[in-house]
Amino acid sequence: MVREFKKTGVATALTGALLAAASMSSHATVQLSAPGDVVLVPYVKCDLSNSVNTLVGLITVYKERLGLVNASGYLPAPAGLAGLTPSDLTASPTPPATSRSSTTRTLHWYFYNSRSEHQLDGIIPVTDNDFVRFDWCTTIKTLGAQALSGVDGYMIFVDNNVDRNASVPVPSFALYGHSYQIQGQWETQAFIPVLSSPVYSIVNGTQVSNVVKRAGYPAFNRLVSGTDYTSQNSGLQRDIYMRYFLDNVTEPKLAVGNAMVFWFNTNQDTLRAAVPGETYDSEQNYLASFSVALKNELNILVSTPAKPAFPGMLHQETETYGSKFTVVNTGIVRFGVPEVQSAYPFTSSGVAFNLLGLAPDGDETKTQLQTEMATEGEDYLFQ
Repeated sequence: MVREFKKTGVATALTGALLAAASMSSHATVQLSAPGDVVLVPYVKCDLSNSVNTLVGLITVYKERLGLVNASGYLPAPAGLAGLTPSDLTASPTPPATSRSSTTRTLHWYFYNSRSEHQLDGIIPVTDNDFVRFDWCTTIKTLGAQALSGVDGYMIFVDNNVDRNASVPVPSFALYGHSYQIQGQWETQAFIPVLSSPVYSIVNGTQVSNVVKRAGYPAFNRLVSGTDYTSQNSGLQRDIYMRYFLDNVTEPKLAVGNAMVFWFNTNQDTLRAAVPGETYDSEQNYLASFSVALKNELNILVSTPAKPAFPGMLHQETETYGSKFTVVNTGIVRFGVPEVQSAYPFTSSGVAFNLLGLAPDGDETKTQLQTEMATEGEDYLFQ
């Protein structure tokens, strides 16, 4: 069944897609760069043959400086996402360090493939107010792990104490930062959202784990800084909108493709086996319906002018306003992502964004990647 929507609704979606991540509903939003216990980089790739690399920059913040210590020990960060109140915070924050002290604390990084299977990990000594520059291509070459070249995956960064304990303790320091996918000698630099999360949250008076151990490695049970795909009712789906731009098939002048990235906190082979969606043109006219598998924890949907991912993406229309110019192969894709039924929000959660490939005169050797965050809509009963 086609889920039509008004032009004003899609205009809002398009506006949101061009701006920073912002939810259309009040209960969920993508939060970036808040210092947190565990940091997720949802899309990491090194391709040595095609000069593609991922760089991550993180800053470590000791919990003593954040005031996240009390008589019981360290408290989770960000405090707001953990459900803490000011009365929980009894320590007085301290100024940042101005010189490098002894590296008594250790950061641990983990790389997973698209099916959330652990592939590689390592440690980095850190201090308070430390800047950690992480180069993925250099790392896999240094460690002799060139087999990971070309592998799409994601990374988790956390206090090494999490690795050393059977359970997931509250880390002694928090992290925040940014990540970029680069091509060639910095010909292009695409922003990759970095999301941080507390190890647990207080939900209706109950302590709920956000980070757990799977096969001995840290994993997100709930990504409370992301988009919520959870409902107390069954059979609901949540709208996710992304813009596409593919230009001409025979003579691309600018757009040579785009990659739509979906990261979820779990694999869902049954629930997300056939996610429904529709394509719309730039005038918000319905073009086609489809279904797509988003089974993996990390899903990347690639479209090019010669090979679009979804029906209806290749078209031409005349805008009805202004100079009424011709528009080719651009519009909105709507995904109806099924929600998981649970009493706890964010049991199913994630982040979605789009990497638009733009090349002057269609020269793919000069492709520039530009990032647009997806726009979240309401949940609804799909019939």
